[in-house]
Amino acid sequence: MKKTFTRRAALSTALAALGSSAFAVAPLNSSRPIARPGVSSGFLDGAVSIVRSFSFKGQVSCALIDPETGVFLDAYFPETELPPASVTKALTAAYGLQELGRDFQFITRLSLQGRVTNRELVGDVILTGSADPTFHTDDLVNFAKALQKTGIQRIKGRLLIVDNGFPYLHEIDSSQLPQANYNPAIAGVNLNLNRVQFEWVRQAGGGYDLSMSAPGRIYRPQIPSIGIRVEERDAPSYAYQYASKREEWSVQRSALRKDGARWLPARNPRRYAGEAFQVICAEMGIQLPSPTIVEGQHADAVIAVDIAQKKSRPYHEIAKSMLKLSTNLTAEVIGLTASGAPNLRHSAAALSKFAQAHGTRGAVVDHSGLSDQSRLTSGGLAMFMAWHHRNGLADLLKPKILRHKGKPMAGVDLRVKTGTLNFVSSLSGYLTYEGKSLGFAILTADMARREKVKGNENPRGAKGWEARSRSLQYALLRDWLGHLR
Repeated sequence: MKKTFTRRAALSTALAALGSSAFAVAPLNSSRPIARPGVSSGFLDGAVSIVRSFSFKGQVSCALIDPETGVFLDAYFPETELPPASVTKALTAAYGLQELGRDFQFITRLSLQGRVTNRELVGDVILTGSADPTFHTDDLVNFAKALQKTGIQRIKGRLLIVDNGFPYLHEIDSSQLPQANYNPAIAGVNLNLNRVQFEWVRQAGGGYDLSMSAPGRIYRPQIPSIGIRVEERDAPSYAYQYASKREEWSVQRSALRKDGARWLPARNPRRYAGEAFQVICAEMGIQLPSPTIVEGQHADAVIAVDIAQKKSRPYHEIAKSMLKLSTNLTAEVIGLTASGAPNLRHSAAALSKFAQAHGTRGAVVDHSGLSDQSRLTSGGLAMFMAWHHRNGLADLLKPKILRHKGKPMAGVDLRVKTGTLNFVSSLSGYLTYEGKSLGFAILTADMARREKVKGNENPRGAKGWEARSRSLQYALLRDWLGHLR
């Protein structure tokens, strides 16, 4: 008997695969079937036609949804799981809104414990963090000024750096190159996004004057426990070792060329912050001992006296900046703080559970999208956007100009989160015209080419591939604008 595949059957199968039951407020339905893996048709053939016209090398998955009705309007392989890259940060931002609230603030404290005699503190100076991702050298300067106002010049005790039980991560993704400053350590005390500035100045004899510092607007403290040397070698450009509480970098001579500077990741951020504070205080005439790291809660700190504190901006401002600048450290701090989990694996699982409850398919392994091991579907991401349309997520996303033939398209409000890894490009958000909004997600990847270039900081062909992907993504958005007009 010949079997017929009805439109209703196709719709039921597609929506079941996309997890339509998760969208409890507005059940998803449509007069046209969603394209499934192996099926090369969309609702109005818009996405299909555009993707085919690009002859794109790699996988493409996209979906467009009406947040008000829950109706999918267009799609192309929406069930294909691909790395979301930094679009993951949109999930993290929404998670933080729910768990922390718009007005949540990170607080870092400077406290004293003991007694003061003849300008000497017999006791401890305590720097207690809450993982504030915005903490900067200038904040340490303000803390040092507060300590200076007490009249204390010497410490007969300890400089304690307390992480308040926040989990420590040596790095976010172990597959990254050592010099990748977007793959920092994470801790309860973070400084300058846990990046140390490496500077080199070429000397007359061919050598280099090297420094590792934590620069602020006025003070530029040198960090004693982070060293670097120049080596004659073919590869790699940078190498890193950690031993006996000291970080050692080496750099290939040919990688330096003229005078310059670049940020490198600091892998022991609590010591990094402690030493920067120690050096700043010394320049103000206050002698502090080398920092001592206290992991977990510091029981004695409950009777300490705060002399200064730094409150971060409210959560919604931090999240908005995180989505605009795509700062990985901020995303991981938000996710770990929101989940309260003891490590990244459990915290990412909590984020995945949250996202799945709001429509996504697949799972993530971090909160920033730095790892290419995360997998989501465009259909699930579009559904997530629809779910959070009225929950404040759109206000946090970065506005972008949609152009046609180089000119801005009038009346269009586009709010997006982009994501980029080598041969991975993603885009998700909201397309609005005259007050009517649509949620969307577009994922592209060439995982075969990505595997071939791992370990290469700037692989050949990656920028051209990304530009082609972005052109495809914005061509889809221009076509989808027709649904709003």
